[in-house]
Amino acid sequence: MSTLKNPGPKLPDKPGRPPVVTEKEPVSSLSPETASVLERLKSARPRAAATGDDEGRPDAASTATGAGGRDGAADRAPAPTGTATAAPGAGGLRTLDATTGSAAGPGAPDGRGSDARGADAAERLRAASASAKAAAGATGRALRHGSGVTGKALRQGSSATGRALRQGSSTTARRVSSWDRDVIRQVVVTVCAIACILGSAAGVGAFGGPSIRDAAGGLFAPDATLLAPSSTAFSIWSVIYAGLVAYTVFQWLPSQRRTDRQRRLGWTVAASMLLNLAWILSAQAGRLTLSLVVIMLLFFALLSAIRTLNEHPNETRLEGALVDTPIGLYLGWVLLAAAANWAAFLTAAGADLFGWSGVVWSILGITAVLLTAAVICSTDRGRLAVAVATSWGLLWIAVERVLGQPFAMSLAFYAVLAIFLLLITAGSRRHRVDHEYRHWLRAQQDARRAPVHLGSGDHEDSHH
Repeated sequence: MSTLKNPGPKLPDKPGRPPVVTEKEPVSSLSPETASVLERLKSARPRAAATGDDEGRPDAASTATGAGGRDGAADRAPAPTGTATAAPGAGGLRTLDATTGSAAGPGAPDGRGSDARGADAAERLRAASASAKAAAGATGRALRHGSGVTGKALRQGSSATGRALRQGSSTTARRVSSWDRDVIRQVVVTVCAIACILGSAAGVGAFGGPSIRDAAGGLFAPDATLLAPSSTAFSIWSVIYAGLVAYTVFQWLPSQRRTDRQRRLGWTVAASMLLNLAWILSAQAGRLTLSLVVIMLLFFALLSAIRTLNEHPNETRLEGALVDTPIGLYLGWVLLAAAANWAAFLTAAGADLFGWSGVVWSILGITAVLLTAAVICSTDRGRLAVAVATSWGLLWIAVERVLGQPFAMSLAFYAVLAIFLLLITAGSRRHRVDHEYRHWLRAQQDARRAPVHLGSGDHEDSHH
């Protein structure tokens, strides 16, 4: 027994783990301290807990061991709520639940204690599930709110980006529209002229690769077809390129920057230069079909340029020499080159139209060239530059057919005849236009003269 002066051994406040007793041990076999603790526990067990759940049998340890006093009252004091005490039972030590009054331990029968613990566990599970649902709902609301805020921010950002892009594009458009279009045209013509000259250098093999003569399996060589001119004929390109350079410099003059003639002519000439470069590259690559399409586009572009020159005549002889003459030479040579390109294409395809010989088809080709050039030379004052360039090519076709291979004297004779007819057509047009101009000029001079009254003085003298 413990007294106020001798409380006995002190129990730990919180054991590391509850003691588990698997079998009943006799009190005599326990240590003195353990036996004293068990005696104190038995004397402190409440009577209700001792008599309520132990199968209706009162436990002798629930009665007081002493005659009543301060020690007995202290020992009989009930255990605090929520604490568990161990009591010996039939199957060993049992743990008492102070809240339910039931005993749990080895050998404890199923009863209200087990049901209470199950109900308590179910209640805790329900509370945990309710907390989880509440947490999930709060998380969902937070996610929806966050996604709404994010979507709103994205929409605001995209709208701001769109406004910035529209403002930037409008600013760029205003800046581009503020540029001088005439200056842009002059720059484009200059760049295209440089590209065309570099392409011509590549066409003769200056930068490596085959020349035009050796490209496409030699179909552009002088001996490949009947309409292929001699190699000397291609020297006209030097004159044409020099004229194009002169035109490029002339269109930079301040007096030519904003004229209607240069505004309509500049873009067409720039396009023709690019097409010339494309023809050189396609011919070097051996693409006969592509080269034929490109050279026909080049021919029509130069026809458009000649039409512009006819609608806007030159104002000075210098302008005629630096603008009209180079473009006329350009067109006349491209016309003949287109015929040679057609001959190379048909030869490569092995065409045998109507069973006619190559000479017959070559004569028809020269006739087409003659008629086209004659129509062009019959415009304006007579385009002598077109007639000269076309006659140059026809001349070297005649020379090649007489001195080279394949030999065709009849074709050479017809080419010379075409030269004569073409020069006569262009020359007669020029003479007729010049004669009409001189007649008009004389009429204008006569109209400005003072009238002369003839015979009035002689009539008065006769009366005297």
